[in-house]
Amino acid sequence: MRKQFVAYIMGNEDFIDHLKTLERTGADFVEIGIPFSDPVADGPVIMAAGQRAIQQGMTAERILGTLKAHKDDLQVQYLLMTYMHTIEAYGEADFMRDAEAAGVYGLIIPDMPAEYIAEMKARYSERQLKLISLIAMTADTARIETIARQAEGFIYTVTMNQITGQNGEFHPELREKLALIQHNSNVPVFTGFGIRTAEQVQQLATIADGIIIGSEIVRRFELDEQADIERYLSSIRQALDSVE
Repeated sequence: MRKQFVAYIMGNEDFIDHLKTLERTGADFVEIGIPFSDPVADGPVIMAAGQRAIQQGMTAERILGTLKAHKDDLQVQYLLMTYMHTIEAYGEADFMRDAEAAGVYGLIIPDMPAEYIAEMKARYSERQLKLISLIAMTADTARIETIARQAEGFIYTVTMNQITGQNGEFHPELREKLALIQHNSNVPVFTGFGIRTAEQVQQLATIADGIIIGSEIVRRFELDEQADIERYLSSIRQALDSVE
C-alpha cells in the first residue's frame, strides 16, 4: 500500500474548494474540522481558523448539508474532526445518521476517551462510519494494545504530547511505539501533530503507514496563493511516494 497522505482543513465557507485541491494533489484522506468555540486539542492556527469559520456562520449542520450536496463530486475519503459537545448538541443519533448520509468516512473526536469510543461503537453496530482511535505517546503498553486491537479505519498516533501544530522534536520513543501499535492492529497507523515539511514527512513515512498534516495546511490555505499551495501539497505527496 502506498504511504497515505492525510490532510486537515477547517470547515469554513471555502472547504469544498480546499477538499478538491487536496484531491487533485494526492491526499488520500481529508479531515474536516467542525469549528468549535473551545477546541482543546487545537493550536493557535487552527483555533483562529475555527473562530473565522464560526463568524462565517459555519456549523455542523451546514457542513454536513454541504457535503451531502457535493458527495457525488468527491473521490477523496473525508472525515469529520469534532468534539463531544458538538455531537451531543446536534443529537448523537442524528449526527451519526446525517454524517453517513453525507458520505463521511469516519469521525475523529479528540476529547472522547477510548472507553467512550468503544461504547459508541456498540450503540451503532450497523454503521458504516468509522470511529477513529487516537493513541498518545504517553500511553502505556497495555493501553496501546487495547486501543490498537479495537481500532477501525486507521489509527491516529500523536508524535508529540502537545496541542496540534507546534514546532518541536518528535517523541524520542516514536519508532518503538509505532512498531508496537502496528503489531497489535489490523488497520494502518498514521502519525500527526507538528508535521510541516517534506523532509519530516519522508523521515516519518519510513516508520508509519501515513502522515497527517493539519496546522501547516490550514495556514497555507489562509495565506498562500493557489499555485504555491498546490506546489507544497504536491511536494508532500512526492515525499511520501519516495519512501518504499
